[in-house]
Amino acid sequence: MRNFLLILFTLFSCVVFAQNPPKIIKGTVFIDSIPTQDVHIINKKLALGAISNENGQFEILAEENNILLISHLNLEYKEITVNEENIKAKNIVIYVDSKTHMLDEVVLERKRGIFETDDDILTNAPIVNAKTLKLPYANVKPKDDKTVKIESGITIGLSGLVNALNGNNKKKKLLKKLKIEDQNIANIRKHYTDGFFIRQLKIKEEHINSFLESCISKGIINLYRKDKVLELTSVLIENSKHSPYLLENENIRLSQK
Repeated sequence: MRNFLLILFTLFSCVVFAQNPPKIIKGTVFIDSIPTQDVHIINKKLALGAISNENGQFEILAEENNILLISHLNLEYKEITVNEENIKAKNIVIYVDSKTHMLDEVVLERKRGIFETDDDILTNAPIVNAKTLKLPYANVKPKDDKTVKIESGITIGLSGLVNALNGNNKKKKLLKKLKIEDQNIANIRKHYTDGFFIRQLKIKEEHINSFLESCISKGIINLYRKDKVLELTSVLIENSKHSPYLLENENIRLSQK
């Protein structure tokens, strides 16, 4: 009789345990209504984890009252408790907040000119000019203050010389700026891969760089340099909605022909 009761109790325990096994729950992680990728979701009790995909979706084993730990480099840490409704629906939606980075206080001083001296440093500084350096032309006065004669014998206006130098400097700065922008555009494209632009944003492959260049004015390079990936993604998604480089726009133009 005792053995019979022991067997009955064992069978009853197995049945009760089998009635509440962990279930696979599908979930989606959002930040400001935007699906978020590479978010880590960990079931604290079962010691299991998952990572959200490019659509913010994930799957994880869970039971009622399990605690899910939500973490990401650019997101605030969060804990979610799985409730009975989540278990029945086999679904959970998680909203997270971007992490706020506090910057140290910066004191801005008055902008100094290139010829301004600091009295605290140069109290007894020597005077440096053509006379003190004993240059051969120190006491020679030019006939015309507005012109300068070069060794080749060509005389040009000082204003023309300054403008020419400024023009060359502007060209160099512009070329340097364009080179930096091109490098940053290439880095952003490499970071997201072409699949993101083609499948998610519907941008034609040969127009990806043109699309990114059109977004420069929206601050995408600054966001990329500061590693604000979520804000950068949000800007790209928003600007792709009405972009002339969309695949559907290309189809419309072909149909009109």
